Amino acid sequence: MRNIKEIKPILTSLYCINFTGNKDEDIDKIIKYAFNRILGYNTNLITLACIGRTKEEIMTDIIKLLEEDNEYKGE
Repeated sequence: MRNIKEIKPILTSLYCINFTGNKDEDIDKIIKYAFNRILGYNTNLITLACIGRTKEEIMTDIIKLLEEDNEYKGE
């Protein structure tokens, strides 16, 4: 990947979508592993931001995060 700085917002987005949707335990483990191994972070603060929110509620924030930190176009 050419832009390693884009990994954190992408992983954050995937984690939040998985957390607020039908949580897949395997995806959860892989994303947590990637956060730990690649970035040296855990997902505790991200989890707090997701608790009590639906996917529809969090998608606005996710799109904004991706558009600000990446070249993602949330069309």
